Amino acid sequence: MITIVESAKIKVLLAVFAVMALGALYSTSNQEVASVAEEDATGDQFALDIQYRSNQVENAVNEVMIQQGALTALEYKQLCESVMATIKSERLDTEYGYNTLDESQKEIIRDYREYLNEAANVVVICYEGGTPDLTAMEAAKQKLN
Repeated sequence: MITIVESAKIKVLLAVFAVMALGALYSTSNQEVASVAEEDATGDQFALDIQYRSNQVENAVNEVMIQQGALTALEYKQLCESVMATIKSERLDTEYGYNTLDESQKEIIRDYREYLNEAANVVVICYEGGTPDLTAMEAAKQKLN
């Protein structure tokens, strides 16, 4: 029988491992951005960052579509809410410093916002049990490339 103290120790240990894993993922994702930037040294760093972020959103939306019907209702709801929170967070990030951007960067941000809106629509349709039409989301994503 596990005591309360042992249970607490296990939870702390799991939390430490989770933080370490997230740190490793963050480190790896930053290295990927850096390597993409090194490969295309003439490319616009701002545009490359937005492309990378849009890929992360796309991966999250794809996970929602893959898990549709595979998870319990509660697990699926939590997944959809998590992805929507990510999309909302990305949307809020586009507000920060918008007025200080040059016109070409503002255009990229407007395209990215359009993409985020389409990605959110896909998640909502999936959550409601429907099959989304990805045409609008894919078209918005193409504008970012």
